[in-house]
Amino acid sequence: MSETKHRVGKLRDKFILFFVILAAAPVLILGGISLSYLENSHKHDVSNLELQLIDQKIEEISKFLSDTLGILELRVGFTQKSEIEVSQQNFILENLLNDNSAFEEVAFVNLDGHEASKKNRYNFEIELYNISKLDRFSLTKEGSNFIGEIYYTLDGPFVTMGAPVKNRNNEIIQILIAEVNLSEIKKSIERAGLGKEGYLVLLDKTGLVIAYKNFDNSRLGYDLGTTERISGLINGEEFNGLGERDRYYSLLTGEAVAGAGRKIAETDWLLLVEWPIRDADKIILSIRNNVVRLTLISIFGVVIFALFFASWLVKPIRALEAGTLEIEKGNFEKRVEVVTGDELEELGHSFNKMAQGLKRLQELKNEFVFIAAHELRTPLAAIKGFLSLLKDESEPFLSKTSQKYVSRAIGAGDRLAKIVDDVLEIARSESGRIKIEVSVQDMAESIKIILAEIKLIADQKNIKINYDELPELPKVMADPAKLKEVITNFISNAIKYNNEGGRVRVCHELTEKEVITHIEDNGFGISEAEQKHLFEKFFRAEVGKIKSIEGTGLGLFITKELVEKMGGRVWFKSKEAKGTKFSFSLKRS
Repeated sequence: MSETKHRVGKLRDKFILFFVILAAAPVLILGGISLSYLENSHKHDVSNLELQLIDQKIEEISKFLSDTLGILELRVGFTQKSEIEVSQQNFILENLLNDNSAFEEVAFVNLDGHEASKKNRYNFEIELYNISKLDRFSLTKEGSNFIGEIYYTLDGPFVTMGAPVKNRNNEIIQILIAEVNLSEIKKSIERAGLGKEGYLVLLDKTGLVIAYKNFDNSRLGYDLGTTERISGLINGEEFNGLGERDRYYSLLTGEAVAGAGRKIAETDWLLLVEWPIRDADKIILSIRNNVVRLTLISIFGVVIFALFFASWLVKPIRALEAGTLEIEKGNFEKRVEVVTGDELEELGHSFNKMAQGLKRLQELKNEFVFIAAHELRTPLAAIKGFLSLLKDESEPFLSKTSQKYVSRAIGAGDRLAKIVDDVLEIARSESGRIKIEVSVQDMAESIKIILAEIKLIADQKNIKINYDELPELPKVMADPAKLKEVITNFISNAIKYNNEGGRVRVCHELTEKEVITHIEDNGFGISEAEQKHLFEKFFRAEVGKIKSIEGTGLGLFITKELVEKMGGRVWFKSKEAKGTKFSFSLKRS
């Protein structure tokens, strides 16, 4: 039975699996493709936004530098190759400081490298120097604009810029040097961002941080030049945020970011944009979660639908299974109701016809067995009578040897008569001809009588029988003859299937409506494989065959039938080589 249920369960599971695969596979495939496309598209969007921001800031920085140098590219209106008068130099320097907030200090330098005049924004005491050995002088004197290395003060990052001063003939007559505050660029970098948390980082050509929104002035100059990524930028590489290596853990924040970077051509400064992935991918994560959520809901819906559909589809099979189990029990009245309008319904009709045919065959078989067993009793009784006459010791007709053989024949006849009686009993039961007349019976009295009758058999095997009689055992509803037959069968089996010197215990248990009787032995026991067949007709345990215990295999079947027809139940517990405990219940009077 469990094997059949397991197979039906497997069929249902196969239907469910089929529907889940059929319905969920396209959803999963399309969802996966969509997510892949969205993620790829999103990566490109992130990359484009980062590169656009970098290009925008490079343009701003280039314009700032270009405009600043343009201011320093002074051209005078005379043609002689002579220096500007000091008074005019001071006037020009004053105007440069007033008109350009980025200038902190400006100075005119003669072509021999000596500073001719100098002004600063705070009117500090000024000292003029000889800068002829410095790059700012030598490069500018040759006619090139000069942008120096970035240096840091408490006011922020600064850079030195220089440009030649020319006359109308385009001849260099002096050099104009300025210390330029990069605070405007720094603020622009700090204000720039992507999403809620994306940021820009400006570094000089060695990888030192110039500007970054989360750094205060005291931390400017933080060196990133030794990292692989910044080293690559210094050497002219670019990264655009699309590659796998463009998603990394930032040294500035320690969290996963999508990064892109480029070098600013005019100065070799570096621009790096980093966008925390949790912020950059917030939208795609939301979309992905929604897609996953909808996919899971769809799959769950499919599973529920498949479960109901599979249950509906398997229901006729379960009905046929239940009918089969009833037929296995001998109930040929069972009819299955299968209404599906298809081949399964036709199978149900065929099953019912088969049950009718089996019922008719069973009736014919029972009738035949009943008649055969009944008819066997008369000749068998005659044979036993004649054999008894031959064995009659008062008028001996035979020799002692012949009488011994006749005694054996009489014993075989008794056993045959027992078999015929058992078969007749079964035939009566199955054909409904057995008569059960239930009345109030004293269970304890019946047990005592049977124990007295069976004591001789127990003594032959030195088996001790204990009866734990309850002081006030309620009477039961039972057929007196059938009750004695049941008790005798259980106790005699406990003796037969027991070891020499074993024990048998009879006791009772009371419930609200029943009296339960237990017959327990410490004998051979029954193997697990044989236990499910114990109440079948003609079944005999293997241990009985091995130890040559006489029996027909009908006793327990008949006993169970009798108890059930008296309104009771029969069950048992057994462990091989440990013993068996049979139990049966009868209704209290």
